[in-house]
Amino acid sequence: MTRASGAPTAGRRAGLPDAATPAWLRADMDRIEALLLDRAGSSAHPLVSEASTHLIKAGGKRLRPALVLMTARAGDARGDVADLSAAAIELVHLATLYHDDVIDETDTRRGVPTVHAKWGTEVAVLAGDYLFARGCALGAEAGGEVPGILARAIGEVCEGQILETASLGDAHRSIDDYLGIIRRKTAALFRAACELGAAASGVSGEDRAALVSYGEHLGLAFQMVDDLLDLVGDPDVTGKVPGTDLREGVFTLPVLIACERDASFAQRLAAGHLELEPALAALRTTGALDAALDLATSHASAAHTALETLPRAEWRDALDGMVDGVLLQVTG
Repeated sequence: MTRASGAPTAGRRAGLPDAATPAWLRADMDRIEALLLDRAGSSAHPLVSEASTHLIKAGGKRLRPALVLMTARAGDARGDVADLSAAAIELVHLATLYHDDVIDETDTRRGVPTVHAKWGTEVAVLAGDYLFARGCALGAEAGGEVPGILARAIGEVCEGQILETASLGDAHRSIDDYLGIIRRKTAALFRAACELGAAASGVSGEDRAALVSYGEHLGLAFQMVDDLLDLVGDPDVTGKVPGTDLREGVFTLPVLIACERDASFAQRLAAGHLELEPALAALRTTGALDAALDLATSHASAAHTALETLPRAEWRDALDGMVDGVLLQVTG
């Protein structure tokens, strides 16, 4: 863990390094990529297809569909349920990004203009809705438990986003409040991805509970790392302008820890003094960056622990590798 400067290191992309990705997973993900483009781009109207496949073509980590495919190997996956579930949850995730970009007025994502920057707010909102619909259609095609798992996750994500919006600019909100929001807004889709894989493979009981627990802790660690990268990440790597959340009044874990430890810092934030460099100085002085990394690391450790009851196999090693990939973004 690199902490010589008193802060996490600037980040890189999460997930498994290409060289460490097993051949079977690369082949599985190639199928999902084709399925995403086919179903999101199925409209007869070029504008609908172009807007709906815009972020798919821009690339991305594809962590959530990878989780479905890896956890589906825990048992005996039935037919194409795993593929349909993997594509479904990625389309749902993309839909949330379309809507997030409208809410946040973001101009670029994944190195390309956002849909609302290119085609306008109305098209972006409706294209996001279209992706939600296409994702739900894939879930319905998969059948069984899949539609219910997806519906619950979508509800949680929306609930989390509403709660986060209501807390904008609140420098005094509790860390428990923050955790409740990211458990809904982010961890819900990671948890659902693992539950979808378990459902596709027929895994039940303790093994299924272990996979769901893994997804929950991985999602929490992922969001905490992402919040750190918003403050200290290399914009050439993350694709984000440092301090974006801070300027928008989204006070994340490191900021809230600093507020708890330094009342004067909380007062400055409440008064609208949101410049990045003075804020970073306070985060370093209070030890908030390292404290946030410690909490992310504890959830990553819990994700590893959740897998220990499962049989040792290549798919389980890949799940462990994904946890390590998330932490490597900030530990170098």
